[in-house]
Amino acid sequence: MTSRNRSTIFLDDLRAGLRKCGFVGGQILVGVSGGADSVALLRGLAFASEAAAVSKSNPNDGFELIAAHIDHQIRDDSADDANWVRELTEGLGRRCRVETADIIARVAETQESIEEAARKARYQTLVRIAQEEGCSAIAVAHTADDQAETVLHHLVRGTSVTGLRGMQWARPVAMQTLGDSVQLIRPMLEIRRSELEEWLRLIEQGYRTDPTNVDAALTRNRIRHELLPSLERNFNPQIRKVLGTLAGHASEVSGLLRSLSAELVEQSLVQLSDDSIRIDCKPLAHQPPLLIRETLLAVWQQGGWPLKRMGHREWHKLSQLVTQDNGGAVSLPEWIEARRRGQLLVLTR
Repeated sequence: MTSRNRSTIFLDDLRAGLRKCGFVGGQILVGVSGGADSVALLRGLAFASEAAAVSKSNPNDGFELIAAHIDHQIRDDSADDANWVRELTEGLGRRCRVETADIIARVAETQESIEEAARKARYQTLVRIAQEEGCSAIAVAHTADDQAETVLHHLVRGTSVTGLRGMQWARPVAMQTLGDSVQLIRPMLEIRRSELEEWLRLIEQGYRTDPTNVDAALTRNRIRHELLPSLERNFNPQIRKVLGTLAGHASEVSGLLRSLSAELVEQSLVQLSDDSIRIDCKPLAHQPPLLIRETLLAVWQQGGWPLKRMGHREWHKLSQLVTQDNGGAVSLPEWIEARRRGQLLVLTR
């Protein structure tokens, strides 16, 4: 296969990913860390954008790009990454927004892990920039390898069907003034990391290497560098593809459950507020336990109630109150009390 053909395959796969994300044109904010994945995303989208502008075969294929780099200020040389990304982006004739986030200060305040604090700060900043720039989508550089790692990460921590779906091609992100009109998209979700690195070599594009990506203290890094390679060597050389397929099936099942649970929420939800939920148990009483739990979760999310400490054990106890008609009460995390009162399930916090 010629270099031209290999380059074309990557760009074709990226365009196919955009279609799977449901992207129909507009302005994309591209999150660029400087690593191989995000550099390939930026360069690939720049190629695709230029090609669409030249062909003009379909107006919806056209889009504009803005890059965004978030300096977490964790490493002493993090400013070098920011300057490198700015120079790369401006060399492509694109604008680049560089923002800083004091992750160490955030960790001290919230007691989050550095990894979690950085992730939250990154997405919050990207959403704000997208709002300021009027972008219709935020593109991030998650790959097929990231999808496999995410599914395994969820498995080792314990998860439900929803967790097995991994990352989605696209999802709405909350905006203060635009509602859910901005989508977070992952157009490289079926592209292997090795494929995009090969493409970068073909176009002679360098990238930055973050030393924290090999820090064995981080669970995801151990999954990436130890668990997945071991599974490939000793069990199934196609394990990444298998996990990606599993994520796709789980996403379909999860979508069906969401649809069914939405109908049950309509039938059973009596009252919902910041400190109280009342649910009519009759429509739920003879449903499968999984669907009962999904319906309770949907109500929980609709009310913005705290989810972090709600595990399978807590949801199981709560669903049991729905199916038993002889009263009962359950104490849940975050000082939430659930009690069966006749045909009503009453939750207070």
